[in-house]
Amino acid sequence: MAILVKIYRRFVQFILLLLILISILMLTGAAILFFKQEYIINTINENLNRYPDLSITYASVSVNTIKTFPRFSYSFTDFSLAININSQSDTILKTDDFQFSISLFKLLSGKIDIKNITVSNAAIKWKTNYSEDLFSSRNGRNQGSVAVLISGISLKNFNIELLDSASKKLLTCSGRNLNIKFKAEQSKLLLSIQSELSKVSIGEYLKITNQSRLNFDIEKIDNKLYIYNLESSIKSLRINGSGIYDLSSEIAAFRFKSNRFQAQDLSFMPNLESFDQIKGIITADAYLRLSSGFAKFDTLQVKYNSDRLKWFTKNEVSTITNLEGYTLLTDNFSKHFSYIPKASIETNNAKISVNAKVKGLKNFTVLAKGYISHVLRIQYPEIDIETSGQFKTLLSYSPKTESITPLLLKSDLVFENKKDVSLNQLTTKGTIAIGNDLKIEGYFKSDSTDVNFNISQASFLESFTQKNYSLNIHLFGNHIDYNDIGHLINKSTNDSSTNGITIPKMSFTLNYKGATYNRLKLNNLKANGTLKGDTISVDYFAADCFDGNVSGKFKSHGNSVHTNLWVSNVSIEYVFKTFNNWGQSYITADNLSGRFKGIMNMQFKKNEKGDVDLGSLKLFSDVQVVQGKLKGMDRIKGLSKWLNLEQVKVIAFDTLKNKITIENRKIIIPNMDVKSNVLLLNVSGVHDFDNRYEYLARINIGNLLKRKFVKSDKIDLHSSTDGSINLYLLLFGKNDDYEIEWINKKSFESGTHNTIQIDSVAIQNSPQIKKVEGNAVGNVKNGYKLEWDEQIDTLKNN
Repeated sequence: MAILVKIYRRFVQFILLLLILISILMLTGAAILFFKQEYIINTINENLNRYPDLSITYASVSVNTIKTFPRFSYSFTDFSLAININSQSDTILKTDDFQFSISLFKLLSGKIDIKNITVSNAAIKWKTNYSEDLFSSRNGRNQGSVAVLISGISLKNFNIELLDSASKKLLTCSGRNLNIKFKAEQSKLLLSIQSELSKVSIGEYLKITNQSRLNFDIEKIDNKLYIYNLESSIKSLRINGSGIYDLSSEIAAFRFKSNRFQAQDLSFMPNLESFDQIKGIITADAYLRLSSGFAKFDTLQVKYNSDRLKWFTKNEVSTITNLEGYTLLTDNFSKHFSYIPKASIETNNAKISVNAKVKGLKNFTVLAKGYISHVLRIQYPEIDIETSGQFKTLLSYSPKTESITPLLLKSDLVFENKKDVSLNQLTTKGTIAIGNDLKIEGYFKSDSTDVNFNISQASFLESFTQKNYSLNIHLFGNHIDYNDIGHLINKSTNDSSTNGITIPKMSFTLNYKGATYNRLKLNNLKANGTLKGDTISVDYFAADCFDGNVSGKFKSHGNSVHTNLWVSNVSIEYVFKTFNNWGQSYITADNLSGRFKGIMNMQFKKNEKGDVDLGSLKLFSDVQVVQGKLKGMDRIKGLSKWLNLEQVKVIAFDTLKNKITIENRKIIIPNMDVKSNVLLLNVSGVHDFDNRYEYLARINIGNLLKRKFVKSDKIDLHSSTDGSINLYLLLFGKNDDYEIEWINKKSFESGTHNTIQIDSVAIQNSPQIKKVEGNAVGNVKNGYKLEWDEQIDTLKNN
């Protein structure tokens, strides 16, 4: 126990002795620093006198012995360092607090060893010509009697500016910490630099506003600076590298490597702002060459690769995979060239494997070739068309506006339905050739349509640039059903406008063995015209239909249709059947036969079912009816019975000529001669779609008398309807309710029925429908009148 007590006492004595010694050293050091303060400052000034152009000023100086023990430090307030050249003084360093620590023991041996200089809130400005002017003034001057050694400098909250001789900024940087350590070995000078930067600008070419770190070591051998262990970090960008700087030629060269950084973190680089649209991991190696003391960027060459990137644009997101390439920037980043030997790009509906060369900065010029696969998705009918093939293109691209302008384009593509489509869907296949012009050839088929097509667009590149197309389309084949294809065309046109592509006008020619349009069925159809939106204009068409031939013009706009027809040898019966008897039942296809020819101008609107809206139907015609027959009509049967012609079932007519009009739901029949196997008469009338009607007739009674009394079944069709003995009558009614009135020649020829207003439309030589009161089925008024052509009444019965 006594031994432990003895050891404890000795230990306490040692500690006390050590504390006393430290106190003595601190007091001695403080005394020496205090009494040697003038000596130390004079020594520093003596060393500065080696550079007579430098001068320092400060407000106060203090000694600190505790914080930096075993070293001791001086602290200067409002410290500034100035350089005087050509009778002009420039402040190169200005700081609120300037500290340096020295070794007391080396001071006793005659050396001032400054371990570290600490500068807070410092502003540093340095011109490139200061080095030459400053060090040249040192030549021939004596060295100081006491050596001043500096081991390191620390800057806190600093701002540094490097300017050329004309005060143009070459480099600016600011940050929180910058530590520089010095080590001299014979002819070598070693520097180790570590920094935390908040802003860096190199001329007008490189501006970094993000927090960054920069660490590197410098070794000066002869007249060259070797830079190694270079490490830099900006966001995810981690750079390792090395370099060399020739002090004589002021040329620098660096090599860098960075593994797995985010692509968008390159957007701080000059002219790489568009990288903020790209997300993904990139690996890169770089070579950088500078000259004129870092004032000029001669070359930046970057080799890079990436497995997967996302490219975000205004309209869609693209995926870039298997990217390999290199980029070359020269002449202070004013010239750019990139080569991409391999990359794959995938969008929502396209895949591209590409090899490309790129030039330009704000706008890129791209020379590319590769393979493209594109899927066109059509909503109605639901169908996917896949296009694929080789392409070559020269184009310009603006990252700011995301606009593509093709300058040259050559491509040979094929297209067809994607696999596994159902049998009832529309199928298509063909080729696309793109050069100065666009040429598309192919076919599409469905259950009702079998169409071949040729599509061409002259000056395709110009049209693509202006987003304004004018296509020429030639359609031919066995059969086309416009009821199906029309919906497809209209839907595709509407969808294309949403993608920024408009097709204001398409010219087309047609040549089909068969075609269907609503109820109309055509054979050997030939036509040419234009398609603009939902407007179809056919300048000329010809087709076999209604067992005859029809040609003319046609225009459809929305649900409105207007056509001019030249009709030849058309079956009246087929016409009425095709158009469902025009929605009326008074005269139907069962009551009519014969053929007609002539000119027809027809307008109507289609209802929701695609049928004719009878209220909108207008027809103006100048036609002839050949071999016409009227049969099975109750009205004719009633008239035949009244005339005592019980056996008449079919009335055959000689050639009829008239200008029939349909308007406001009325069929208007002007005055015309009707010569038949029963009657020779002149008739005119009005018949509306509500089955109201009114007819005026003049009957050559001579033929009737001959048929009745002479017992002859023959009628001379060359005889006039205006005979020596005529019967004049008026037939009017609605549905099965009708009346017959006998009138005289004067009433028949009077002006009351020569000009009749029907819903504000003037119709020449047409009667007006009168209201029928009561149920007057077969009602024939008592009294009739036969008149000679001299207008002398020969028989009256009242």
